[in-house]
Amino acid sequence: MAPTTVEFMKRTTFAVSFLIFFFLALFPMGYAQDWPMFREDPKHAGVSVSEAPSDNTLLWSFQTGGHVHSSPAVVDGRVYFGSRRDYRVYCLDENSGGVIWSYMAGDYVYSSPAVVNGKVYIGSLDTKVYCFEAEGGEVLWEYKTEWEIYSSPAVVNGRVYISSHDGNVYCLDAENGDLIKTWGSEGKFPLWCYLYASPAVADGRVYVASHKAPGPRGVPYEDTIYCLSAESGELLWKFITGGHVYSSPAIADGKVYVGSEDSKLYCLDASTGDKLWSYSTGGAITSSPAVVGGVVYIGSLDGKIYCLNAEGGTLLWSFQTGWGIESSPAIADGKVYFGSYDTKVYCLDMADNKEVWSYKTDDIVHSSPAVVDNRVFVGSYDGNLYCFGEPDFTVTITPTSGRVDQGENIQATVNVKIIGSINVELDTMGAPWEATIDFDPPSGTKSFSSTMTIQTTSNTPTGSYDLTVMGIIAGKTRAASYMLRVGPSGICMVQLLFPLILLILAIIIAFLIYWWKRRKKKKKRRRMLSSRRPTRIFLF
Repeated sequence: MAPTTVEFMKRTTFAVSFLIFFFLALFPMGYAQDWPMFREDPKHAGVSVSEAPSDNTLLWSFQTGGHVHSSPAVVDGRVYFGSRRDYRVYCLDENSGGVIWSYMAGDYVYSSPAVVNGKVYIGSLDTKVYCFEAEGGEVLWEYKTEWEIYSSPAVVNGRVYISSHDGNVYCLDAENGDLIKTWGSEGKFPLWCYLYASPAVADGRVYVASHKAPGPRGVPYEDTIYCLSAESGELLWKFITGGHVYSSPAIADGKVYVGSEDSKLYCLDASTGDKLWSYSTGGAITSSPAVVGGVVYIGSLDGKIYCLNAEGGTLLWSFQTGWGIESSPAIADGKVYFGSYDTKVYCLDMADNKEVWSYKTDDIVHSSPAVVDNRVFVGSYDGNLYCFGEPDFTVTITPTSGRVDQGENIQATVNVKIIGSINVELDTMGAPWEATIDFDPPSGTKSFSSTMTIQTTSNTPTGSYDLTVMGIIAGKTRAASYMLRVGPSGICMVQLLFPLILLILAIIIAFLIYWWKRRKKKKKRRRMLSSRRPTRIFLF
């Protein structure tokens, strides 16, 4: 039977998506494995070139003093995000979750940071845009708007674009915070409409969305997507939806994808604003879309994540969670990551919507995941920032060297730290002939210490041996080195010979000094005798 049109589109779409991820894996084209801002880049595509975990192993979590609404940015081994009730901006170590620095703003921090060129940019409900030095957290500058900032900044070509609830989009100099331009107060679009969504910037244009709200004069304004010139601020086009727009636009292949509280996902022509298609879900859409390989992923408050064909809006699949979805999906390594109000973080196979894993937090998950270095970072309203990754382990040994006589044994302690749930077995390489090495215990599924016993015989050859102590699971090995000396220690012989060598050298030097002084004395005596000798007179 010939495949239907929809089935053909599904097969074609996923074939293209697979090829894109395949080539990204083979040829990463120099992209760093960073997630520097909300939705990964200024276009808000929500796609990472990093490998991504197929396991929900919790590598670490960090407890803040309030809800984590903010979505993390991850750059150069550091995780940056904001917290709601404790008003703080945090910088954590990517590997350990330890605090590197934090800063207390004047109100809630809903905004997600952008980290560009060694600087961190973020907004707060205290009406300010902050710029921090990424290394130590020093405040480099701040800019005060009129109302609260929920929006997250996009940083492009030395400019910071951010929306405020005062109805303006601000363009600031990224270096010093000077105001370059505002759009809103100059009549480019209605003043005092609420701007919750974050601006997307692509091809010299700024795309931003507003939602209806009474202004100072009690006038309700439009639920609109605007396209502005990034250079001049000219309003190029606008498109009115049927509901509030909290969703942030995503730009891909000359199209704008954005959700609305009228339950629809819209696809617009990025140049003209013409509607190309829309898709109706069963609930309001406040999630922001991710777009890759001709496919769009979006969450809805009906509790579903939707996968649509980007060209025509055809439904390819949907996945039902236990409650509404405001978290925005992240795409990486053939998988879709997102959070849900059912308190879970999900990982789905992007091809067939099968659940790969999920993890239950203690409150709703509004934060959107960032995928970097085979890890997933996401916040929860339980106050934690979570880091998930593949199970891993480390192997260390104490002491790192030892000496044993032939026929005797020696022991050392091997420490295995396990992150996740895996069975690690111990083994060695490089053991001397007629020597046995045993571990007690030989393996473990949680972090453990093992006693390594090296037993030699009278026939074990003397000498030094560089042993490799290994922890092994399928496809992964971690190792530590141990230097074994069998027989008399060469170091001890040197220690015995060294004083003797010094004594011999001292004797030789003393003899040379004595000989030189004696020779000098003899020469002096000869000169004295020669000067006293009487003069002889010869008569002819």
